[in-house]
Amino acid sequence: MRILLDARYLDDTWSGIGTYSRQLIEHLSKVDKKNEYYILVSRKFSDMLEVGANFTILSYEARPISFKTMTNLGRFVDDLQVDLMHSLFPMAPLFERGPIGMKTPLIVTVHDLQPFIDPDFSGNRPPGLKWAYSLFYRFAYPATFARAKWIITVSYTARDTVQELFPNLAPKLIPVISGLDENLFDSSKRDPDEVTDQYGLNSPYLLYYGSTRPNKNIPMAIRGFANYIRSSEDTETELVMILKKDRFFHDIEKVMAAENIADRIRILDQVDVEDQKAITSQAIAFLFPTKYEGFGFPPLEAMARSIPVIAGESGALPEICADAAEYVDPDDPNDIARAISLLVNDRGRREQLVESGRERSRHFDWTEAAEKVRSIYQLLM
Repeated sequence: MRILLDARYLDDTWSGIGTYSRQLIEHLSKVDKKNEYYILVSRKFSDMLEVGANFTILSYEARPISFKTMTNLGRFVDDLQVDLMHSLFPMAPLFERGPIGMKTPLIVTVHDLQPFIDPDFSGNRPPGLKWAYSLFYRFAYPATFARAKWIITVSYTARDTVQELFPNLAPKLIPVISGLDENLFDSSKRDPDEVTDQYGLNSPYLLYYGSTRPNKNIPMAIRGFANYIRSSEDTETELVMILKKDRFFHDIEKVMAAENIADRIRILDQVDVEDQKAITSQAIAFLFPTKYEGFGFPPLEAMARSIPVIAGESGALPEICADAAEYVDPDDPNDIARAISLLVNDRGRREQLVESGRERSRHFDWTEAAEKVRSIYQLLM
């Protein structure tokens, strides 16, 4: 079988889709030496994938979310004469026949449905552009789902969300729970004390890393941290956030200023993997009170590194983290402050979450996930 994987979300930044793409591809390479794979990446992708001789890397100039993906990509895929295309995000050529159509059978992975859940998903753009993006998503996603033979979801929560919004898709939905990179259980190759000194992290700190999108709820996390600082005698603990200063960052700056808490918050640009491991390993707790996740790699990564997690009690986080996190109402800064105070001051609770988190993180196996995805490919033959 000849299989094309559209992995154009792979880049040098951290993203859930990028992590999913890399791990699935590299583990498919480990479990499948027979089928022939073509991996579609963007022209800007310069990193290496650890794959076998039956994997060929191809580049394509269009952005993943674009009209060119919907229209021109189909002919490119058909010319490859592959047996199926698996888009690792919910966007693909939309038409099954015709000059801009695609004959190749299609599978797509859905991580979440943020464009339909969060009214601010396309926010912080000029009004006309925001409207155009919202309209694009509301047309392109359902059209892609209609084209797909099977739809893989990364969690049962993501499956239920798709089914609730698009009940007719229920027969196509197949949950395949994502895994966790086994390398995350290893210590950093760098000395943690040297890394924290390098970044000036000389005080105790809570940690967040990830995107700045509205569902990540960073402004509310900052309000919760500010409430903790004001209600305690803690003069040392900081909040460290590793993130990209994109179009949503201005909202974060405004909240920091309004709460008069900027001197207790450290913003780091995205760091390399080994530095991230070291910084995580020194944190008091991982602060992740998000409002909706289709899966949620960061809290699992923190658990694998023996760091207790504060998680929002919404989306897939209760499914993924189970009893291994301290849950909070993501809309209540006082509840977030309560959880911070608990984990800063209660060593016993921290140790309990470290133990349960380490055990929970071992339930997520990329080899098992890759085997399940390969079995789905067989359904189209």
